[in-house]
Amino acid sequence: MDMNTQMTCTTIEERIQQIKRYLEGTLPAKDLEIFQRWMEESPANRKLVERIENEELLAFKIRYYENSHKTEDWQKVKRHLQGSKRMRFVTRYAIAATIGLLISVAVYLLYFTDVTLEAPLVAQQQPIMKGGSKAYLELATGEYITLDSNSHIPTRVDGAILKTDPKGMLVVEKEMQEDVDQEIKYHRIVVPQTGEYHVMLSDSSKIWLNSLSVLEFPVRFTGKERRVRLVAGEAYFEVTKNTRHPFIVEVENKEVRVLGTSFNINRYEQAFIATLVTGKVEVSTREKTYTLSPCMQLKEENGKVSLQKVDTREFTAWKDGWFVFKNQRLEEVLSTLARWYGIEVFYQKEKLKDLHFTGNIQRHIDISEVLQFLQKTGSVRFNLNQQMLIVSQ
Repeated sequence: MDMNTQMTCTTIEERIQQIKRYLEGTLPAKDLEIFQRWMEESPANRKLVERIENEELLAFKIRYYENSHKTEDWQKVKRHLQGSKRMRFVTRYAIAATIGLLISVAVYLLYFTDVTLEAPLVAQQQPIMKGGSKAYLELATGEYITLDSNSHIPTRVDGAILKTDPKGMLVVEKEMQEDVDQEIKYHRIVVPQTGEYHVMLSDSSKIWLNSLSVLEFPVRFTGKERRVRLVAGEAYFEVTKNTRHPFIVEVENKEVRVLGTSFNINRYEQAFIATLVTGKVEVSTREKTYTLSPCMQLKEENGKVSLQKVDTREFTAWKDGWFVFKNQRLEEVLSTLARWYGIEVFYQKEKLKDLHFTGNIQRHIDISEVLQFLQKTGSVRFNLNQQMLIVSQ
């Protein structure tokens, strides 16, 4: 089992114990490196640990959650944690007194759930880190390499040279040698929350990766196909045409097959969205193969497939430094911002999620400017404290 699989498969109880031992300084050395890499994968992970260290803040959150009228949500938390022997005999009013249980509830509320809370507004605002070029490369050997604007790595891997540049691009250059192992090995680029990255493969095809994305790729292509895997997130592809060697993107149980074209794949949440900009692609699901022409979009959600003609800029402008929203629900807008700015979003009222927004916003600006733009509608108000965004009317 590789390290990423190990982190993904960690249960909530195991994560609780890891965080507890880390804060106590008792985490074994063999587990410490894995835990630190997990924290580095996403600002949300590091933020979770930092917030758990602040017991006063967590105690406030738990007290508020208890007193909230959202009884069903609180019962959901209790049901999830009641497997713990310690939890069976402790009432919800005593939770904040036990650091182990405090961590348990905190991990569930802040990391493992996607519930909304009514919360008091706070006026204090903290600067938010802007999104930018950042990622890390995990080689098939298990070696990790940080990729950002400050890293310039010439690394030889499987008969190729990997280089980085200040603009946030990893370049793969073939350097075939006779003694190179002919087995194709897949390497992995992981883009964390608040990150983006750009890759040029050995065939000169280019891939832009959005926040919270994972791409697996070989440094050289052999055989009849050029195959990569989008494990998670969103990517924009500009594929170099080669009629003898089709380019294939694997996405779970689907394949996108092309010869030379540009298209976007979005695999956030539970939906799969393929948007074709130029050329032609075939999208194969378990049941059927669909052929897309320019400006067509295929969406699969909850087992249902739909096709429609779209303005492709709305779905691809992110790679050019823009957010483009066209009559989009506020919940979707803020989910996009959360991935880019590393924030948490809480709604005072559920109905606020269904507000709709239209507009173009620069991607590389401070979040305060984005929120001011959204507030101009007069239908919503934002209050930002550290990295928690409270949405109200």
